[in-house]
Amino acid sequence: MAVSATLIRVLLSRAARRELIMSRTADRIESQWRLTDPFDGYQVGEFAESAAELSMAAQAAIVSLATAAQLAYFSELEVELADFFPEVPPEVRLFGAFESEFTKPKNVVSGGVESLRLPVEEVFNRPARQYRAAVSSGTDPAIALEDSVNRVKLVSGTNLSLAEREAEHLIYKEAARQRIGVIGWRRVIHPEASKSGSCGLCVAASDRLYKTDAMKAIHDHCRCETLPVTADDDPGDELNRDDLDRLYDEAGGNSKFQLKRTRYKFDEHGELQAVLVPARRGQKVPHYRDPTVPQPVDLDEFAREYEVASRQLPLMERHLRQTLAKGLGEDSSPVQYQRTQIDRYKAILSR
Repeated sequence: MAVSATLIRVLLSRAARRELIMSRTADRIESQWRLTDPFDGYQVGEFAESAAELSMAAQAAIVSLATAAQLAYFSELEVELADFFPEVPPEVRLFGAFESEFTKPKNVVSGGVESLRLPVEEVFNRPARQYRAAVSSGTDPAIALEDSVNRVKLVSGTNLSLAEREAEHLIYKEAARQRIGVIGWRRVIHPEASKSGSCGLCVAASDRLYKTDAMKAIHDHCRCETLPVTADDDPGDELNRDDLDRLYDEAGGNSKFQLKRTRYKFDEHGELQAVLVPARRGQKVPHYRDPTVPQPVDLDEFAREYEVASRQLPLMERHLRQTLAKGLGEDSSPVQYQRTQIDRYKAILSR
């Protein structure tokens, strides 16, 4: 059966809404982190709690979006999942033994399976530890801050990807339990959604059928999703072939060869579970971007600093006023940190 216009419309709509949820969540959490003094334990705790709340709300939205999309895909394949909504817990990361130094695990049941999970707040404490360690080892505070911001955004995006994956995993397991005709799923690439270009790992991993009990392996900034497969229909295969034929034609030469020869493997990460990695450690993963699609704006170092400073200065000034209104003095750590950031932003904007 040919891929229907309805399925394509749902696929593209889901990808766009997913990107909007992820980007807005990352932006809000980043803004809060930039207003946090990494050396102030109270502020870090407040940030972790607030960021966790934002993450959990976005995770719930992602789960609802994934569920609605999957039910629409099932409908297009003329199968119906009766009376089911995946109950994805807020704690989407497994608890690793190394975490016992910082927090205690939460006992969580998901899909009838019990596991120890990492509290959502804890993962948002990591950027502060990273920042403090970097500064204490001699890293420039400005560089350490930007590195920690990248960590914050990665944590946010990964949480949402994990929630989405768990929802899909529970849906496919339930489909198998109900015996409605879904025999597996296929990884579907989204070349149009990738900022860095189509990832060779995803291209390679999209070329196989996965059983309903298999968990989708993820990697940083992955835009792939999954489509159900029945004995008669495999719409993801047709979509991938169309996208890959176009990618290979556009890439040509060495780029085409690199994409086709990418080798991957599935690793079991202690916290993230199934992850997609290169077959050889250190192997560079090729990406290819459609030349007809405008490249993302690549600002030089000063332009990036200027853009951040112009956006964060009024926020930091407002935050300072709120801090002073609470009665904290000029010699307090929060006020000193905020004034330092304000001076730095003003210096950048006055160049």
